[in-house]
Amino acid sequence: MPSTLEMILAPKSILGSFIVLFVGGLLFYPLTSGTSWLYYRVLRRDRFFAGDGDNLLKEKGQRNTEWRWAVYNLLGNAVLTAPVHHFVVTGKSKVYFDDSEHGLLYMAMTVVLVLVITEPLVYWAHRVLHHPVLYKKIHLYHHQFRVPSPWTSMAFHPVDSFMQALPHHLLVFIIPMHVGVYMFFIMFLQLWSTFIHERVTFVRWGFINYTACHTLHHRANKYNYGQFFTVCDRIWGTYKAPLGLVYDGADASGARPSGSVRSVAKASADPGVEEFSQS
Repeated sequence: MPSTLEMILAPKSILGSFIVLFVGGLLFYPLTSGTSWLYYRVLRRDRFFAGDGDNLLKEKGQRNTEWRWAVYNLLGNAVLTAPVHHFVVTGKSKVYFDDSEHGLLYMAMTVVLVLVITEPLVYWAHRVLHHPVLYKKIHLYHHQFRVPSPWTSMAFHPVDSFMQALPHHLLVFIIPMHVGVYMFFIMFLQLWSTFIHERVTFVRWGFINYTACHTLHHRANKYNYGQFFTVCDRIWGTYKAPLGLVYDGADASGARPSGSVRSVAKASADPGVEEFSQS
């Protein structure tokens, strides 16, 4: 890494780490969520959301709140994650920077290992956040947006999003991991969060926790807690197929949700009411 770029991205102080993370987040959020919003809600609105005007009005009404909570989240997460960043750049973790140190095969294996380890951990971190105490004090700030939009992707209480990213951070102190693998997952988490809040689904493979699955999670918040896949939801009985239950902008037929979504959503119509023991 060139010395100037290294000084910018890998400062040796915790304060420097905080600044990098906060400023980077402020730049990355509008780049990802803003691009999605511009494409789906402005440039291609007639294609994807012509039949969902009421919900677009709800999105518009909540936008300032989403932006405010996104800034709170980015600020708080920069504080919480700065020590991890500092340990990584100062060599106090198991992150390595030389590709040849463990080889490309090992690097590929760590990608699989990260997925296998983090899937159940993130699932249970998310599900624990739905415990009535944590839900009302922390997770409700994200679930106040019952109609998600790309801007919802970072609108969290900072403890909430940090808890769900924590398994990825902890792994760099447990297994040797190339910096590229670690950075890929940290950045992809934000990109993925944008994807699943867009309300436009292009991959409807049941193995994937795709966009409509998460749209349903916001509408009826006792289902679909998974990270990237639905495996853990299926194992622990919290999976619910979303097709026909929520509006999906990629449905070319423009189909409205069936009446069943109203009963599903009505069961948890108050976002402050959540039973941890129920699935």
